[in-house]
Amino acid sequence: MTTLVSNRDKVTFGEIADHYHSNKLLFGIKYFKNWILERLASSAPVPSWRAAFHRMRGVNLGRNVYVGYDVVFDRIHPELITVGDYSEIGDRCILSAHTRGSLTTRQAYPRTMAPIKIGRGVCVNPGCIITQGVEIGDNSIIGIGSVVSRSISPNSLALGYPARVVKKLEGVGELKT
Repeated sequence: MTTLVSNRDKVTFGEIADHYHSNKLLFGIKYFKNWILERLASSAPVPSWRAAFHRMRGVNLGRNVYVGYDVVFDRIHPELITVGDYSEIGDRCILSAHTRGSLTTRQAYPRTMAPIKIGRGVCVNPGCIITQGVEIGDNSIIGIGSVVSRSISPNSLALGYPARVVKKLEGVGELKT
């Protein structure tokens, strides 16, 4: 007979609850609440609603941040992600503030976490992946489908896999309303 919760899920869930010094039941309730909020955010028709749902999950979003459809902010550690004022995160981007190995590789590749910081006025185009420990400087642009695995300096256009700065941007940073 199969069980509803695998051994892998039990080990991972326990590991995360221990990290937060939380009772497993209370952590489970918080995780389920955040899962519901993420699902609501992914399909909300109004961008400011999507941002509000992600804020409720713990993602640190500045003022006037655009969040596209189906954006995945780290499901386990949303509080490790900060997005500055006037930034835009395009549809179907993934921002993951943690990594981990499988049950068989945990000793060689343990769970690690590091914050993601996206500056003010940054545009992350659709389909990008941003990994743990990355900082993207103010007024930068990340090209469609790029994988950002290292920090990007301010006022830069970066793209590719892995993303690299291909151009410094001039005359940026002024807000025109």
